[in-house]
Amino acid sequence: MEWISAIIASAVTGMVTFSVANKQTNGSVEQQYTENITKLFTFYKEQVDALGEEVKQLKSQIKDIENKYVKDINGYKVVVERLEDEIESLREENDTLKIENENLKGEKEDGI
Repeated sequence: MEWISAIIASAVTGMVTFSVANKQTNGSVEQQYTENITKLFTFYKEQVDALGEEVKQLKSQIKDIENKYVKDINGYKVVVERLEDEIESLREENDTLKIENENLKGEKEDGI
């Protein structure tokens, strides 16, 4: 019977040891999971914040570029309007010169 008592004592001791070790392992695993999740979340948040800042900078740069081009486009519109007026003036002058040329041709033919 002593050997049965020894086996039971050994089994109980083994189960207690296994239970304590299992709880410690589960606790340390859970703690490790928590630390890893915290690190991942912190990394993710830093990346999102950095990306948000970069997006703000890019939006600002785009706005600056748009403002520059709006000023350039407005300047070009003024130049185009001036050139269109000049073209109209030159067309009128050309029409007048054509008439004068026709008159001169007619006078030259009459004089021959």
